[in-house]
Order: sequence, then structure tokens, then C-alpha cells
Amino acid sequence: MGERAPETLVVTRANAEAAELLRHWRRWPGGAMALTGPRGAGKTHLGGAWAAETAARSIPADADPRVVEAAFDAAGGCLFIDDAGETANDPGLTHALDLARYRGGAVLMTGLRPPGLWPAVTADLATRWKALPTARLEEPDDALLEVVLRRLCRERYIELTDAAARYLAARMERTFAAAAALADVLDAQIVRGAKPVSVVLARRALMQMRSLSDMEGLGLEPEPGAP
Repeated sequence: MGERAPETLVVTRANAEAAELLRHWRRWPGGAMALTGPRGAGKTHLGGAWAAETAARSIPADADPRVVEAAFDAAGGCLFIDDAGETANDPGLTHALDLARYRGGAVLMTGLRPPGLWPAVTADLATRWKALPTARLEEPDDALLEVVLRRLCRERYIELTDAAARYLAARMERTFAAAAALADVLDAQIVRGAKPVSVVLARRALMQMRSLSDMEGLGLEPEPGAP
């Protein structure tokens, strides 16, 4: 898993409350919890850490009831279902909730939006989504933003100097989406595996990203050859 391995998880103010709720999984009402937050917030990372801690099985959100039950039994009652909130799978997801409630166990599901907005064909599942307890990941604080930016860059074989990482984290938009966009700009500007990115290159990348953002806001297209 590399950069997203459970042992690399960093807990800061932005994700501390969600991490605490997952730590007390035996107290979840009905044995289930939704983990939500913006794209790139670390839902899969935090969920993977929880799964490693509880020996939970990770199953796809579109798994049918037989697969759900087999995994539930094999894991001693703990399941991690990533992107459940993006998948219309009433039979499998309803069965997962039933197993946790009536046989004891814990099921963690992730999604971008609050569970009351998750897709459901049946009125029963729609009602249960609305009642599902939720742990939410917030946009990053300064400490987490620097960690995320470094991780996104390393995944692109880019190393930031400490000064460059601090410079960017202090000046960029504080969202996970902005961190991913900035890593992409850096990736387009430098040679992979080259020496660590300096403050000068970091400043140039930040200016480039702001320029691209301004152009998008005006409905303009980047010039040919622009990153």
C-alpha cells in the first residue's frame, strides 16, 4: 500500500474526531458507521487503518449478499466497504447492515456525501441511510495539508524540500483538491527523480496553478503546451 498504508496515517485536528469514532467501533449504534468527506480526504486510508486494527475484510460496494455474508463470517463480523455511498446496491448493502445489527459486528462504509444522500432504490434502505451514524473528515488543517501534499508528490516520484513543503502549505488553498492539483502542476514542470523541489520551483508551480484556476474561472482554455 506504500504511502497509504495504515501505519502512515497521520491524525490531526482535521481527522481526529473521525479517528476517535472509529476507535470506539464496538459502540456504534446498530454496528455500522459512515465515514464521509471530500475527495482525497483520506477516507480509504483511515478506513484501511481501521480494517487493519479490527481484522475487517474489505469488500467492493457492489458485492452481492452471498459475498457480503461470506466475508462477514470470515472476518468475525467486521467489514470495510469503500465507496458504498457512490454505489446503488440495495441487496448487498442492506444485507451488510442487517448482519451487523442482528448478528453483532461492525460495518464501516465510506462516501463523499452524507449518508442521507446515498443512492437507494428501496424506501427501507433510504430510511436506514438517513439514520446511519456518521464520522466526517474535514478539509485539512496546516499540519495535515503538508503531510498530504508531500504524500501526493512522492506518489509522483517528486520530493519536496522541507522549506518548499512549508511554503506551499502556508499559501495554497486549504483543500485536498488543491493539493492534488498542485502535485499535478509540479509533475508537469519537473523531471521525475530530479533533485528535491526548491522554494523557487514551488513558488513557480503555485503561480502556475493560480493562473490555470483564473483561466478556468473565465471559461478560457490553457495555451497549447501549457501544463
